[in-house]
Amino acid sequence: MSLLLLDLDGTIREPLEGQLYLQHPQDQQIIAGAELAIQSYPADWIIVGITNQGGVAAGHKSIKQCIQEQQYTLQLIPQLKEIYFCPDFEGRKCFRVTRHNVHNHSITKWFRQYRKPSPGMLKLAMVRHNHLPENCLYVGDRPEDEQAAQRAGITFQWAWAWIARHRAEMALKI
Repeated sequence: MSLLLLDLDGTIREPLEGQLYLQHPQDQQIIAGAELAIQSYPADWIIVGITNQGGVAAGHKSIKQCIQEQQYTLQLIPQLKEIYFCPDFEGRKCFRVTRHNVHNHSITKWFRQYRKPSPGMLKLAMVRHNHLPENCLYVGDRPEDEQAAQRAGITFQWAWAWIARHRAEMALKI
């Protein structure tokens, strides 16, 4: 069993309304090819989302709206077990959202290290799921995703390459 960590915005989801950021919790769709890539993982893999949500700190959305946004993503992508998000610019807060609950993990040894490119959310997910870095993969679309993976000692893959690889593998199976 392994752990797949996925950035959300720009990696597996995007706004439906064509804006730069999600405008409300249901303003999201799965990026073409991402669902196929996620579905290619065996059932014994644990798949979780990792996302900075600076829109809360910037005043574009409330923490409640952000939680609703993550819970809607969990509905859209049933393979996702949970989502970790950091809503502040200083990396002080971290919430873990499941389909029915929200857990505040802000006070851990990774306080001030949650916002990517710091590795706090990735390390928290690894500890919670009892995985070593060598059994993890982090997929993202931004330099801070790559930096967070490097700082956590986790293999990183660019979202576009990850989607292309899974599309190619599926094409070979047809």
